[in-house]
Amino acid sequence: MQRLQTKTFQWRYSLLLMPIILWLPAGNAHATLNVSCKANMNTGVVNISNAITAANSESESITANLEYSCTNTGDTAGYVSVCIAADGGDKPNAVIPRYIKTVSNTHELAFNMTLPDGNKTWGTRTSGLGTEYNSGAIYIPARPTTSGQSSTSGQVVINISLLPNNGNALAIPGTYRNNFNGDLTFESAENLSLTDCLEGVQDKSNSFSFTVQATVIPSCEITAKPTDINLKNIASSATNTKGSTSIGVTCTNGAAYNIGLAPSNGNVNGAGIMTGTIPNSDVIPYQLQSTDGTAWGNTLPAESIKNGVADKGTGVNQSHIVHVVVPSADFKPDDYSDIVNISVNY
Repeated sequence: MQRLQTKTFQWRYSLLLMPIILWLPAGNAHATLNVSCKANMNTGVVNISNAITAANSESESITANLEYSCTNTGDTAGYVSVCIAADGGDKPNAVIPRYIKTVSNTHELAFNMTLPDGNKTWGTRTSGLGTEYNSGAIYIPARPTTSGQSSTSGQVVINISLLPNNGNALAIPGTYRNNFNGDLTFESAENLSLTDCLEGVQDKSNSFSFTVQATVIPSCEITAKPTDINLKNIASSATNTKGSTSIGVTCTNGAAYNIGLAPSNGNVNGAGIMTGTIPNSDVIPYQLQSTDGTAWGNTLPAESIKNGVADKGTGVNQSHIVHVVVPSADFKPDDYSDIVNISVNY
């Protein structure tokens, strides 16, 4: 009789571990150049002057600071170039010249903003007017720590000046202002040759705004001095001898003013005396008059016209004729004269 023999085998399993090495070069794990930039103009406000008059309305100027800065939060150093443009305010394409205006928009002051390089108008790429500022390539280091940043910054001096021959002299008293928009475009790269900010599309996301303003004040200036009134040779029998001259005054457009005349004897009614040469003690009385024959004196205060000659400024020279009347010349033969002081009150 055969017997069936059965054998039992035990299978043993083992895990064979093979080492796998993962290479992760630490120096290149986060090697990037990550740059951002921003700009501002004179911290937001450029005030040309608080005292614009007819005399300086076509020449007053000031310098302003256009500042920009760029930061790099990446691990790689590189280069960045910054382009900054500015528009024409509420007239976006009015760059040459630009304008500031009164609240009522009835009067304007024309001005220009120029770059220090060749006195070129600071303009905007989108309008094709003027010249956009270009910093050129600037080195920017990598961030110093894993959580830090490096930065670079620059400053541009912008010349701002009121322009002649644009009607600025006709400005009325008041504050003039306009808001302008600036756009910053930048290009960054590790390669110096790839950082031309003018190659890219103008970036509206890095915009900033600033205000340009100026204040026109009432003012007057004697711009055409009168010539001497020479009555020449007067016969002693002459009566009511007359002569004249003119005074030229330029006052702010719309500014009220009056002109006072005071003989050297201080008479507020314009009644003076001409004196001869020593030892001649004779004096010749005379009267200053306006064109309509009214006595022209200098009774103050300034806010009261009284016997002065009143007018309103136009921003350009206005001429006023002064007449002198000598009632009698029946005095010793001599050369007689007097000095009249002119005051313009506004």
